[in-house]
Amino acid sequence: MKNKNNIKKRPNGIGGTDANKLVHDDTWLELYDLKVGNTEPADLSDVLPVRIGTITEDLNREWFTKEMDLRVTQETQLWYNKYIYGNLDGLVVAGMEGEDVPLAVFEAKHSGQFMDTPKQHINLIDRYYPQLQHYMMCAKLNKAYLSIFFGNRTHKIFTIEEDRKFQSLLLKAYKVFWIAVNTKRPIDTNWRELHDITDEPITVSK
Repeated sequence: MKNKNNIKKRPNGIGGTDANKLVHDDTWLELYDLKVGNTEPADLSDVLPVRIGTITEDLNREWFTKEMDLRVTQETQLWYNKYIYGNLDGLVVAGMEGEDVPLAVFEAKHSGQFMDTPKQHINLIDRYYPQLQHYMMCAKLNKAYLSIFFGNRTHKIFTIEEDRKFQSLLLKAYKVFWIAVNTKRPIDTNWRELHDITDEPITVSK
């Protein structure tokens, strides 16, 4: 098994959780300050939901494999270019052991039992949609599986397809944001303002 501390270490660049922030946050200033070193990353070691999600990742892979009859690799770090990377929970693969053929991105999450409703499913997919599209770009794959434990009673799998239009909007946002980081020019904008979005949903659920 790969050392999680090495995989989880965030390099200098834009990762999957950054994608969520760039799309959903009201301003990019907080992420900008983090990237240029004005602030330190939050210590999540005592945040119970985060710890539960981390601890249940291996069980999530095992349960997904059991239900889908597809193997899942351990965590892996992939790069789209010099400043866009992804720390993936795994890749769904086919083929003999040691001759893995990647089929899709695997993302494991743990949520409360109260989130297991059709309406909340849509909210969860929207919340993680940027991250999943980001990982598909890094992995050069056209599908992602979002595997979620709801409380301690339910496990559900959601299939997310590649959205090239949305990915192109991500890449435009990344370029603008990373120029600001490299030039040390604070950037106070957000996803809607950058793309001149007024009444459309931020993401399109699949």
